[in-house]
Amino acid sequence: MDFLAPYATIVEKQLQNLDFPSKPETLYRPQRYILNNGGKRIRPILSLISCGICGSDPEKAMPAALAVELLHNFTLIHDDIMDQADSRRGEPSVHKKWNEATAILSGDSMFTYSLLQLQNISESVDHKKISNLFLNAVNKVCEGQAMDMEFESRSDVSIEEYHQMIDGKTGALIGASMQMGGMCGNANREQLEKLSIIGHSLGLAFQIQDDWLDVYGDPEKFGKKKAGDIREGKKTLLMLSALERCSDAEQHKILGYIENKPLSQPEVDEVIQIFETQEIEGETRDNYLQHYSRAENALQEFGDSNYKQDLQHLIKFLKNRES
Repeated sequence: MDFLAPYATIVEKQLQNLDFPSKPETLYRPQRYILNNGGKRIRPILSLISCGICGSDPEKAMPAALAVELLHNFTLIHDDIMDQADSRRGEPSVHKKWNEATAILSGDSMFTYSLLQLQNISESVDHKKISNLFLNAVNKVCEGQAMDMEFESRSDVSIEEYHQMIDGKTGALIGASMQMGGMCGNANREQLEKLSIIGHSLGLAFQIQDDWLDVYGDPEKFGKKKAGDIREGKKTLLMLSALERCSDAEQHKILGYIENKPLSQPEVDEVIQIFETQEIEGETRDNYLQHYSRAENALQEFGDSNYKQDLQHLIKFLKNRES
């Protein structure tokens, strides 16, 4: 993604220049640690590009970009605690490097720092409106996470609920990132609606594509063991589609496997065979491609610019990604 390098460089520089106090060390060092561990910085980059395609200098959206990236990393710290994940981006997760109490507190502080970034947005921008958008997105992320946790113990999850869940966990913050960037660029109401459509569509597409790659991607390129989601009994779109269509006997069997997760390799192979029988692979791929197309169509409503071209390239890159 070399075409995004100029944006990423600016974001990275600003993140490193954030004035975290030196003490108390156990509060601020974990925050610097997770930010220094890298990341694609897609959300802040989308804020900058969205400001640009609305005809303004992307730098005007930098406070919003920093806010969404700090918030994203705050959610990662807390997600790793909930998932009991030992690592993040190839390094020990914050709660493993320190402890859970330190991780929770430093995450809370990072959330506060994300809100403080909004105070640096130009006074020409409606601060109440942008804060309301940001906070609603935070709550949607929490709702999505709660739904995901509830799904673990439910056998009646619907495909509609799944879409609600991933739109909360992934789509809400991406959509807010783009709308906030647009607000900083004095976007009109129609432009903000289009940015929301693009962001939410990208979030849905990305997550469904992740589900698909888990089963049908190259494990070497995807960076995860093949069919890990099936092994863990996750309610992905592929799994829910299979449960909706297979016979009662097959459904009972799959739900039994999930209840006694992790699934064995023969059980994983059996579930994949049901995917094949029900033609789940192609349908799921078509599903995430439709979401990418929706984003592309909404983007066409904007005038030509280098920023629009960069976003087109990003969508094309994401659509064809293998990891």
